[in-house]
Amino acid sequence: MTMTEKLDVLMAEKGINKSQLSRLSGIPYMTIVNFYEKGTENIKRSTLIRLSRFFEVTVDYLIVDEETRRSYPSGSPKSGQITALPTSVVKPRLYRAVKGVPLLDEQNIACYDEVPQSIRCDFTLRFSGNSMEKLNISDGDIVYARMMEDVRSHEVAVVVVENSLTLRRVYKNENQIVLMAESPAYAPVVLRAGSNVRILGKAVAFLNPNAAENLF
Repeated sequence: MTMTEKLDVLMAEKGINKSQLSRLSGIPYMTIVNFYEKGTENIKRSTLIRLSRFFEVTVDYLIVDEETRRSYPSGSPKSGQITALPTSVVKPRLYRAVKGVPLLDEQNIACYDEVPQSIRCDFTLRFSGNSMEKLNISDGDIVYARMMEDVRSHEVAVVVVENSLTLRRVYKNENQIVLMAESPAYAPVVLRAGSNVRILGKAVAFLNPNAAENLF
């Protein structure tokens, strides 16, 4: 396979396109487009290294058509020296939800996050503030969410509050819907049953960038 054919395979495995590859790897979009339109003969060494590290393959695999090994052979590491990383997929990180626009449209996406494949989610959210402190969700944590327009009572949802995306625990009965923060500093939002509450998805896990992920 040629280099561009290998890039197509690698992007398909991560579920991304050329534009997303550019954002995630830091390689200019037109540089990637030029691989396909003008060839890869004059590709810069720094660009090759970025691609190699991003896709976790060798430079030889990328530039040698006949090369099929993705990594160099090596001896087995001693126990405790290396921790294997989980297989991951790329999911969009939302920063807003424009009415009338599909939720996962590019207009609503800030960037993309790598998510462990074991966590079933459709998008992520960078949480801000301290409204969910009882759940140990802190400012800057990455929340994983499954896209849905409604959740069950007592579940934690990604909702729109005062035109911002945030998290709230949802309580329901026959007469009302309550959006409750997990902090006494925030007043609950009480709505009549049947109100048009903007629920964007169900939160399924969160990640402190300096620690391991946590499941709800």
